[in-house]
Amino acid sequence: MRITMNNMNSDVIPHNKLPDLVLGKLMDWIMDGKLHMGEKLNTEELANQLGVSRMPIREALSNLEKMGLAESVPYVGTRLIKLTKDDVKEIYIARQALEPVAGYHACKHVTEEHIRLLEKINCQYKVTVCQDEVPAKDVYKINRYYHFTIYSISGLPRICSMIESLWDSLSFFKLIYGQKFIKDVYSRERMMEEHDSYLEALRERDSEKLYRLLQTNLARRIEDIPYDASAYFEE
Repeated sequence: MRITMNNMNSDVIPHNKLPDLVLGKLMDWIMDGKLHMGEKLNTEELANQLGVSRMPIREALSNLEKMGLAESVPYVGTRLIKLTKDDVKEIYIARQALEPVAGYHACKHVTEEHIRLLEKINCQYKVTVCQDEVPAKDVYKINRYYHFTIYSISGLPRICSMIESLWDSLSFFKLIYGQKFIKDVYSRERMMEEHDSYLEALRERDSEKLYRLLQTNLARRIEDIPYDASAYFEE
């Protein structure tokens, strides 16, 4: 049965930093598969569901648009975007242009403290993906945490912000891919090997190596996009 805004579990948000908290809740619903590509977002329904006024809902929906996850359609209202396979490919091409640069500069600034933090995150990632039952959202979040911990070391906040926007735009795609990934032993092992290789390059302070690794791995994603349109949209 499709989960709609009307039958989601009630989760009233406290009245502080409401737009950010509403946005966080919408992102959770997207990652949990409770909201689908192309689904209309009704301001009044969301306000009733979350126990807030319509103003923070409007601000959160505006932020979703800025993140590339929603769009305003004349005579329709706000709805979540629909990503085609070509859209996903274009986003990965943009990631391939930016993430190796961030990795390259991260190697220039990485400290032993950074390395220790990344080792802890990487260990937690391995524990997470090797569980018998694990939500795709958990894999996505810890993988994102690992990558952005690396990129943040670069000292390039504008580039990191652009990368973050691209990741946000792929939330739907990563959820579907993640559900397939966690069931495939080879995919899990390959991702763990990729994470280990990034950490090794950082330990060696080898900027060129990390640049090549990120570029090569993202090129592989571009060539092998596991896109199934029927998996993304509500029936």
